[in-house]
Amino acid sequence: MSFLKRRNVDMLNGPILKNLIIFGLPIFFGSVFQQLYNMVDSIVVGKYVSANALAAVGSTGTISMLLVGVMMGFPTGASIVAAQFLGAGQKDKIKTTISTTMIFMVILSIIMTVIGLCLSSFIMGWVNVPDEIYADTVLYFRIFIGGMLFMALYNFFASFLRALGDSTTPLIFLIISSLLNIAGDLFFVLVLRMGVAGVAIATVLAQAVSVVLCFIYVSKNIEYFKFSKSEFVFDKVLFKDILRLGLPSSLQSSITGIGMVMVQSLINSFGPVSIAAYTAANKMEALCNLPMTGISMALSLFVGQNIGANNQKRAQKGLNQSIVLSVVLSAVMSLLIFLFGKNIMTLFVNESEIEVINVGATFMRTWAPLVFAHGICSCSTAFLRGAGDSFHAMISMFFDLIVRTVFAYFFALILNMGFMGIAYALPCGWIGCSLYSMIRYYTGGWRKKSVIRR
Repeated sequence: MSFLKRRNVDMLNGPILKNLIIFGLPIFFGSVFQQLYNMVDSIVVGKYVSANALAAVGSTGTISMLLVGVMMGFPTGASIVAAQFLGAGQKDKIKTTISTTMIFMVILSIIMTVIGLCLSSFIMGWVNVPDEIYADTVLYFRIFIGGMLFMALYNFFASFLRALGDSTTPLIFLIISSLLNIAGDLFFVLVLRMGVAGVAIATVLAQAVSVVLCFIYVSKNIEYFKFSKSEFVFDKVLFKDILRLGLPSSLQSSITGIGMVMVQSLINSFGPVSIAAYTAANKMEALCNLPMTGISMALSLFVGQNIGANNQKRAQKGLNQSIVLSVVLSAVMSLLIFLFGKNIMTLFVNESEIEVINVGATFMRTWAPLVFAHGICSCSTAFLRGAGDSFHAMISMFFDLIVRTVFAYFFALILNMGFMGIAYALPCGWIGCSLYSMIRYYTGGWRKKSVIRR
């Protein structure tokens, strides 16, 4: 793990693929541990509480993804602004970008927390949560959304550290908080018998720890985070560029989340067995996509710095090499799903839940052969985002939403394929996203979207 000793990676010089891998590996491992937050929640309640408790946690999944998307979208867009300033050598603007983004993220998270708490019962009714799991679902969601500020601040710190070339530090703090989350899950559920409330509390506390650790580190070690009173400002002019890149990123995640909420409502109509099977299978889908997440996040910042340095050819080479790597990794993940689908399901539910295991394994094996399409989609949209073309990166993900949602209802209801129709719809969305983003890339509209004024 010698790469962990390198806190900063030079994106502007040296071998492209090697630097992308070195920078992307901590992001990948960080994404793995971030998934552990929800996966451990699901495993603990599914194994030690009940299948209905697993369904209750799973029913909040798409709503939670929508909120997480918003909290990740704005700092991700802002980090692209910082990366382009870093590549262009305009380091004085990086500190202003950081302070402006932090002020906005705190205000936004507080507003979303209040709205979420007030509308939690309405939201769970909107997604058609079954009566037998309704109370636990609302309770879990309210505790989860109570930690929105911690989620926002961790993503803020992590995004800017990565923009400055350091993807390792966020990983270290996330590993610590994930281990605390696991310990908290076991303590609150097995010792205190708090059920779904216990896993939600453990998650919020773990996120709070990661934020405290990040704050201590950056305030002592990163010059850009050391502010005098006059430096900690909200720059309205710079905020326009942050919004231009951050708003599409947040809307992209929100739109995708809304589409998944619509799909979740369809899933919930098939009953607790399908909900539990989808919850477990959906965790595996997220896990399969983690390598692509690491590659795409690294690529986005790589492109941002090189576009800032006016080196478009190097940025394009990064895209080509990233796509090849994503396709290879996708093939490996697909093979693992085919070989160990049922074994994977038993991580989430007891072996006695035969129906849930069989349904979930079949669901995963349906979309597994086309995971590579998600890799292409992730890399191409990451390139557009890094180049400053966030609007069209958002539109490409909108294609994923539309195609996935429409085909889910079409396959499940019109063609009477039932729950499995949703599995066939997933890769349709990935393909739609890939087509749009690659067309945008080859037509070259991204070339004039940089925030750097030349």
